[in-house]
Amino acid sequence: MVNRSQLKFHETFQPETGYIAKIIEQSSRGYRGSKFEVSVETGMPTGNQKGKVEPHIKYAGYMGLINYSVERGIYNLSLTNLGKEIYNQDKYLHEPLSKWLCHYGITQKHTGAPQWAFLFNEEHIGFARDISSERIIEQANRFFGLNLPFEEIFGVVRRCYIDGIFSDLEMLSVDDVGKWKFEEKYERDELLYVYAYALLDGWDKSLAEKSEITLLELIDNLGFGKIFGFNDSSISEVLEMFNDEGIIILNRQLFPATLIRTSSVEEIIPQLYSRLL
Repeated sequence: MVNRSQLKFHETFQPETGYIAKIIEQSSRGYRGSKFEVSVETGMPTGNQKGKVEPHIKYAGYMGLINYSVERGIYNLSLTNLGKEIYNQDKYLHEPLSKWLCHYGITQKHTGAPQWAFLFNEEHIGFARDISSERIIEQANRFFGLNLPFEEIFGVVRRCYIDGIFSDLEMLSVDDVGKWKFEEKYERDELLYVYAYALLDGWDKSLAEKSEITLLELIDNLGFGKIFGFNDSSISEVLEMFNDEGIIILNRQLFPATLIRTSSVEEIIPQLYSRLL
């Protein structure tokens, strides 16, 4: 069960690319220190009660970029394998590809930030119609077992997709009366290994005991299409690309179609940026 403090981890601060990059850099050195020491080194403001240091450490963790622990106010930071690749290839997070990876991480059903994961996995009902803010908060409060105002849970989510770190991805739009719309996207060749990473990483987290899954499990358990804005046709096209690249074996002779994994996350990570021009 998620509590109120877990939903308010961001302290109303949306993720900022520059600050995430500074946390990645510190983590690359195996940084150890208090939030005040992090603040002095990075320039991120912090105080005794609130500040941007702790939310950005948590953002980087939810995005899958760092591992961290905290004991008696002292943080221990290190990079994940994904974080190492991003640091080596795009340490300042300038590439949209890097932001797609961060978006994938923070929206993960089991390991992402709670409200991001809820919005893209539970509340995403397709591309055909808008969703009101009232419906979103009603469903969220039911899902989390709480009674919180919309802005407290989703204000930061909205801002980071409308005019913040993820705005260039054009995943969400919100009109003047609070109607939300999930935008439909098409597969992009340069993101092939991002999609492959998401498939295999999600598979490891949700269905690790299985070497073969169905198309329905891919969509329902991994939330694969929703996270990238894919319709059924785009999902099919990406799976064919995976099959051609030897990432999976796709068997369409069965119904529903099945996927057999022939690659690992560790094999995909070094290829993430390989298709950029």
